[in-house]
Amino acid sequence: MKQDEKLTFSQEEIFSPDPDNPKNIRMKIPDEMLKAKGWGEGTKIKVKIGDQGTIIIEEVKDDSESKSESPGKVSSKT
Repeated sequence: MKQDEKLTFSQEEIFSPDPDNPKNIRMKIPDEMLKAKGWGEGTKIKVKIGDQGTIIIEEVKDDSESKSESPGKVSSKT
């Protein structure tokens, strides 16, 4: 996958209710995206909301990025 290539998924493919806490929503990064990006459990990511309401997920490459934002980690929990 090229760095500037975009993958598009529907809301239903990404978000689902949290059965343990109905007030929360779970976000699952599709396997296709994990494979294309070479990400796995423990990969540090940051999630941003684009100006059109899109969700932008990027890998945190070094510690200086994570100091200014709150990155998450890829987890195998579903």
